[in-house]
Amino acid sequence: MSTETYRRAAEAGDVDLAMTAFAPDAVLHSPLTSRVRFTGHAQLRPLIEVAYAHLSDIRFHTDVGDERTRVVVYTGRIGGEPIEEATLVRLDSDGLIEEATLFVRTLPGLVALMDRFGPDLARKNGRPAVARVLGVLVKPLLAMVRSGDRHAVPLVSARRQPG
Repeated sequence: MSTETYRRAAEAGDVDLAMTAFAPDAVLHSPLTSRVRFTGHAQLRPLIEVAYAHLSDIRFHTDVGDERTRVVVYTGRIGGEPIEEATLVRLDSDGLIEEATLFVRTLPGLVALMDRFGPDLARKNGRPAVARVLGVLVKPLLAMVRSGDRHAVPLVSARRQPG
């Protein structure tokens, strides 16, 4: 089953193995926006190369579903941020991934993903000026999200009762 291949490839950082899990015309939907999707091996390979260059400590903990629809979930790190990604996978009749939709948490992890992936993908697509602009635009957002996660989010938790 291709989710097993997908998992082994991600944990090993093996781009060539990952590509064998995808149908030639597979579609991958970005976790960042509905405006971006990657179609076919020519678009998927650079994305997977960038992903494996930046993601670390990938450990899958869930793979559920049936022979046509599965959800695989892993934890890992990107840019020092913990991340958890769930992927809804649709398999073709040969068991290859024909469609994958990614969902990422935490917010700091998702923004760190944007910070690392966007510029590298722009460079791989021959757009160095766009890569520089993306690198500048995302930094303030990343700083705000990290600060909010560290300082503001704890303020909403229940108060401890005096003991």
